[in-house]
Amino acid sequence: MMEWYIEQIFKQLPFGVAIALIIFMAILFIIWLLLPLWVLFIQWNTSKVKDEVRHLVDLIEKRQLDEKGKGVTRSKDQRDHLPLDSPP
Repeated sequence: MMEWYIEQIFKQLPFGVAIALIIFMAILFIIWLLLPLWVLFIQWNTSKVKDEVRHLVDLIEKRQLDEKGKGVTRSKDQRDHLPLDSPP
């Protein structure tokens, strides 16, 4: 079935246009196949960065407590519900 479509493209269009159309369709097909992998990679990277930010917040809080020797710390559950730009 696919061969029939390609054959019709080469019969109906000039050779150069047909080649360009086939190459364009092949590029679109490759992008269509790789798009789910790209989305998964971005989601994985985003969660990794989020974990690193949480780790850095923990380190900063620990240093502040060590310097002051006292202070009120938030539990991990409370910290998870705060936006990243809120003050500690």
